Amino acid sequence: MEDANLWALLRAGKAEQERGLNLVRQAYTQKPCGSEIMQLGIALLWLGRYVEAWEHYRGAIREYPRASDGDYGMAGVAKWCLGEQRDAVSEWNLGLRAKYERAGLGVKMPLLLYFASVIRPDLYASDDAKKVMLEKTKNRRIKWFPGPILQWILGQISEDELRQRCQGRHEPDLRNNLWQVEFYRSLMTYEKGEVLLFRESMSKLSDIHQPEWQSETVLLDRIWCEEFFLARHEAQLDSPS
Repeated sequence: MEDANLWALLRAGKAEQERGLNLVRQAYTQKPCGSEIMQLGIALLWLGRYVEAWEHYRGAIREYPRASDGDYGMAGVAKWCLGEQRDAVSEWNLGLRAKYERAGLGVKMPLLLYFASVIRPDLYASDDAKKVMLEKTKNRRIKWFPGPILQWILGQISEDELRQRCQGRHEPDLRNNLWQVEFYRSLMTYEKGEVLLFRESMSKLSDIHQPEWQSETVLLDRIWCEEFFLARHEAQLDSPS
């Protein structure tokens, strides 16, 4: 089944979601490769089945020889959404030492640790997060996205230069990269004490009812990022039950 049809099921009612999840499980069982590991984990996160998502990623990290920092990233997301932030930080710390890194650069774990240092400074110190980030800037490939976000947070490049480096081969690349930038811009407002603005931004960043989200390409590009689930979780903290 094509991804678009699969995610149409996962976006529908409960019965359709279960059918879609079963299809994802079958695909993973038949071919437990990196992409199928990620797809099943993301489907579980999408449905709010955080314990299952964490168990899935933990199992993949133990058993799959090419587990990447992305698996640690999403395992940490599952823990964060469960309210177990200390364990999330542990996963992201472990991800720093993953043998395989997305885009061969591995800047996402430092960015997630920066997120943790802002939201829960008692669990991870800001100085430690920025030290890890600074180390990554020494890599000549830091210019590859999302590396420029890290440089921007550290004050190494201007916002204009950041925007230039958000350009991709296609227009959707720019929009999706700027979407990630907005997550960290909002995080910086939280760091300055603007909690309400941060929550509002998290709500907007995770609002799948916006017109552009009706594109399956946009949906799939963004929910493959840890930031989507973190934004959704943070937006819901102050929402009425």
